Amino acid sequence: MKYLIDSNIIIYHLNGENFATDFIVNNIKDSAISRITFIEVLSFDFTSEEESIIKDLLNSFQIIDTSEEIALQSIENRKTKKIKVPDNIIASTAQINNLVLVTKNVSDFKSLTIKLLDIFSK
Repeated sequence: MKYLIDSNIIIYHLNGENFATDFIVNNIKDSAISRITFIEVLSFDFTSEEESIIKDLLNSFQIIDTSEEIALQSIENRKTKKIKVPDNIIASTAQINNLVLVTKNVSDFKSLTIKLLDIFSK
């Protein structure tokens, strides 16, 4: 694994944003998502048919569940920057697994020690 895909990239893909779709298509074998992303994305209001398709998409990634190590990293991150719990768990998942976090919201994570990739910036 090389990348951890943030929830916003999945949502941009579902909304037809080519940058997100191209990145996912070209890197899905090297990408994972956090269980938090799975939860966040499926929390939107979808028809049962849409939900089934989106679940299949999310399950095509390796899904990394939260662990004690990720929880402890989240606590350390919180000492550095006030960050929303879901974003913190996603960031900590990338940090602990030495993955590049692919996100459009790089400013949410800048003060953390983390590798970031904004596929929308050129």
